Amino acid sequence: MPAAAPPESTAQRSGVPEPASAPRRLWRAFAILAALAAIALLAWRVDLASTLHTLERVEPLALALAAGMALLDRFVMAWKWNRLLRVRGRALRALDAFRLYLASGFVGYFVPAVGSDFFRAARLSVSGRALSNVSASILLERVLGLIAVLGIGLAGLAVLVRRGGRADLAPVLWTVALAFLGVLGATILSLNERLFAQLRRASARFSHVRALELLYALHAEYVAMSRARATVLAFGLLSVINQLIQALAFAPILLSIGAPVHLLSLCTLLPLTKAVFQLVPVPAGIGVAEGTFVVTLSLAQVPPAQGLAVALAIRAIDLAMLFPMGVAYLLDATRLKRQGDLT
Repeated sequence: MPAAAPPESTAQRSGVPEPASAPRRLWRAFAILAALAAIALLAWRVDLASTLHTLERVEPLALALAAGMALLDRFVMAWKWNRLLRVRGRALRALDAFRLYLASGFVGYFVPAVGSDFFRAARLSVSGRALSNVSASILLERVLGLIAVLGIGLAGLAVLVRRGGRADLAPVLWTVALAFLGVLGATILSLNERLFAQLRRASARFSHVRALELLYALHAEYVAMSRARATVLAFGLLSVINQLIQALAFAPILLSIGAPVHLLSLCTLLPLTKAVFQLVPVPAGIGVAEGTFVVTLSLAQVPPAQGLAVALAIRAIDLAMLFPMGVAYLLDATRLKRQGDLT
C-alpha cells in the first residue's frame, strides 16, 4: 500500500470491522497464483503478436473518450450513493461525495473486493457519521447495484437468445435468471422485519455483544432507507445508466481497432463480467480481469487477439485513473488530518 494510506488504528477507532487476517498469507498466495494462472492462460490461448499489432492501432482519442466515460461513471456512482445518505439526513456535498468515491477507488484498486467499501465506511464514521447509517447505505448500494446488473443481463440475454438467434447464450441466460431470482429473494427476506425480529429474539442473550449491536443498528438503517421508494427507484435507474456507461466505454476502443461492435451484446455481457471478477481476491483483478474480458468480448463476436488488446487498453486507462483517484485520496487525507488538528 502507498505510504499515505490511512493507519490501521483509524479503521479500528471508527469501529469498522477489518477483513479477516488469520489466513492472510494463504489468501495472498491464492491471489498471486490466480493472477499468474490467468496471465499464463492468456499467453497460451491468445496470439500475443497479433494483440500487440492491434494495440498499435488504438487511437489516443478513443482512449481519451473511454477515460472521460470512466470519470463520468464515477461521478454518477457517487451521486446515487449520496442520495441514499440523504434519506437519513446524512448527505454530503456533491463534490465531497465525488472526491470520497474517487479516493475509495484508489484504495479499492490495491485492496480487492471490499477495500473501497471499508474505506468509505471508516472515513465517514471518523467524520462523525453513524457507522450503521454509512454501512447501510453501502450495503443497499451493493444490493441494488447487483439487482440492476442481473436485471440488465437477464433482459438483454432474453432478447439475444430469443430474437437474436444466439442459442449459445441460453446456458448463460438460465444461470443469470437463477442468480437474479436468488438475489431478489434474499433481498426480500433481508427486508422482512418479522423474520429479523425472530432472529433478534433468538440471539437476545448475546445482545450486549458489540457486533450484534452493530448488526441491529445496521438492519434498522437498511430497512429505513429501503422504504424511500422514490429514492430506491431513482437509484435503480441510475444503476442501469452506470452499467451502460461502463459498457459503452469499450465502444470507442473497439471502433478504433476495427473490431465488431454489437451494442446489445456489450451492454448485456460486460456488466455481468465485471460483477464476477470484482469478487476475485486479486489486487486490481490483474490477469483475471483481462481473461474475463477476452471471454466476454468473444461472446460478443470480438476475436480473442482484439479482445485482449481492448482489455489491455482498458487496463492502461485504469492505471491512468489512479492519478486523479490518488490526488482525491491525498486531498481527503489532508482534510481529515486538518480536522484532527482542529479538534
